[in-house]
Amino acid sequence: MKPVATSGPWSRMRDVVVPVGVWLLLCAVVAATLSWAQRSSRDDLVQRFDVRVSLGSQFVASYVQDLLARERKQAATFLAGRSVNGEDFRRSVATFGYPAALLLDGQGRVLHVAPSNPALIGKNLTGRYAHLRTALRTGVPAVSPVVPSASQKLAVTAFAMPFDTPYGRRVFSGAVEVARSPLSAYLAKALTIPGNRVYLADGAGRVVAANRPVSDGSDALGTAEPALAAALTEHPTGRVFAGYTSGGKRWTFSSYPVSGTGWRLVATVPDDSLYGPLAGATTGGRVGLATAAAVGLIAVLISARGSRSRRALRLSEQRFRTVFDHSLAGMALIDLTGRIKQANRAFGVMLGRPPETLAGLALTEITHPDDAPETETAMRETLAGSSPGFTREQRYRHADGRVLYGATTVTLHRDLDAKPVRFTVQVVDVTDRKRLEDEEAAARAQLAEHADELERTNGNLTDARDRMADFVAMLSHDVRQPITGILGYTETLADDWDHLPDQRKQQYLRGIEGAGLRLNRLVEDILTVAQLDAGVLTPKAVPIDLGSALRDAVATLPPDQALDVTVSVPEGLCVRADAGHLQQIVTNLLGNAVKYGAPPFDLTARGTGSTVELSVCDHGEGVPAEFVPHLFERFSRAETGVATTKRGTGLGLYIVRTLAEAGRIGLGYRPNRPTGACFQVTLPAAESAPARKTQATAGGRGT
Repeated sequence: MKPVATSGPWSRMRDVVVPVGVWLLLCAVVAATLSWAQRSSRDDLVQRFDVRVSLGSQFVASYVQDLLARERKQAATFLAGRSVNGEDFRRSVATFGYPAALLLDGQGRVLHVAPSNPALIGKNLTGRYAHLRTALRTGVPAVSPVVPSASQKLAVTAFAMPFDTPYGRRVFSGAVEVARSPLSAYLAKALTIPGNRVYLADGAGRVVAANRPVSDGSDALGTAEPALAAALTEHPTGRVFAGYTSGGKRWTFSSYPVSGTGWRLVATVPDDSLYGPLAGATTGGRVGLATAAAVGLIAVLISARGSRSRRALRLSEQRFRTVFDHSLAGMALIDLTGRIKQANRAFGVMLGRPPETLAGLALTEITHPDDAPETETAMRETLAGSSPGFTREQRYRHADGRVLYGATTVTLHRDLDAKPVRFTVQVVDVTDRKRLEDEEAAARAQLAEHADELERTNGNLTDARDRMADFVAMLSHDVRQPITGILGYTETLADDWDHLPDQRKQQYLRGIEGAGLRLNRLVEDILTVAQLDAGVLTPKAVPIDLGSALRDAVATLPPDQALDVTVSVPEGLCVRADAGHLQQIVTNLLGNAVKYGAPPFDLTARGTGSTVELSVCDHGEGVPAEFVPHLFERFSRAETGVATTKRGTGLGLYIVRTLAEAGRIGLGYRPNRPTGACFQVTLPAAESAPARKTQATAGGRGT
């Protein structure tokens, strides 16, 4: 035997540096991957938080614009006459549910006030309230900051809507009490992050609405949240996204101006809640949007009480004629057969027809066909005496074919003997209101869809977090174990090379080789899983000789294990699949059988027409019945049987399943008889495969 050469310092150093370098490289790759994933997840959480605040700002702006639009419609319809009676004003205020409201003339003097306060009638309030002054002078709607109401000094925010009338400009201003703002209900559900605080503040920093009661009862943001207010002062305008410290904790806030108002929507959350999902905490990110829907039913009731005298009746008719001719609502006189006798100008304008052309038409001829039967039935019931009239919302046909919506009131008039004389029909065009209601419903549906999308995104993030946790747990054990073995063997060889017998050196070197192979297989599995998750593994199916492919897979086994494998494939049997994917599928299944099963190991294939059935079977103890549903899941390992005595990552069969799905290859499992496990692979058959060089196999390996 030749004398053993003595290793020099460089050789010993290389034996240490190379494994350590590989270990450091793997650690660096894993650390960089984890750091990138964490940064990406944090950025995603921050972006979603900011998007929710932006949506909240848009919702508040939409709410204000919708409220102002309905104020304009209400004021133009009921508050534009030469004189406005108190009942019309109170009905308009009640339509919106305002606790306080004002109606000003062109000089800024109070015409009506709610709650009633005679001392304010005739006073000019534009000097006291800037939003009233702005609306009156510019003709542009104005939204106030938090101000005291004129009548009861309640803390309110007001919505001033100017509108022009034949008698000059007027301003209708309704106010919402800050303590009972309907926006507070929305803000309470705008964010689902634990510990969030959402404020709607005016330009002076007073709280218009919030998702929580202010602790000291103050309406100033600077008093309730001094640290947040200080951070906002550094960015007085525009969109703001920053952080600050309060109460020993870091907070992140996002702020957006509310379009069309002087308000700003501010939302702040503790960093530990915002980034809670990354720390393993279970959080549910359900975003709910609540919109207060204000529906006003406009009804103008016309009652005619017959007088016992002819003179009183003529006076009543004269008054009715005045109302009929000059009413802003459409009116028509209908005979008992349902035909129009006369229509006023407003009714003709609404329908796009000259009023005189409506005479002689049946009411059902200008009514939408779907609504006409119900109208006829209601008129017959009224004639029968069941009611003096009826009110309903129905559709009408415009001269140009458009469909109009009208709030319709039909009243039956009787003579002194209580006999029916005619019907009076009054119609208020509510088409714009219906359109606004439809748009509002569409907006709610869209917001709900966005909320569902956010919830699905939250679920995907939770799944990604769980997969990352499983991945890190696996790396912490299965990567460290072979690296530790390599380092141990190399350290022993480096220190005792001169004193170790050759047999022991070969044993240690085979141990290093085995650990390196395990580490290489683990890295290949991890890279394969990463490629599968990224969707970059695209199968390229080609004709393959199945017998050659199976023998190549057997050749990857150690010689002593390959002897126990039997390959039984008809000569010339070909399949169509991605060669690399098929090799990895068969290798993983065969490796799984060798690792957890017992010999002999059988690779059997048979053609079944358009497909080929491949079976990979062993004669071990088989798969526990309770584990079969989880057999192909990522990181899954049985908790009973032989699996508890073997090392593994739980990725092998997951890779097999994912590659099979990508290549549209059938995959299944059944118990072997009498014992063992049998995996079945269903492949598309191919007529022939291109010629290939014969691959040499180790002597004595199974065939």
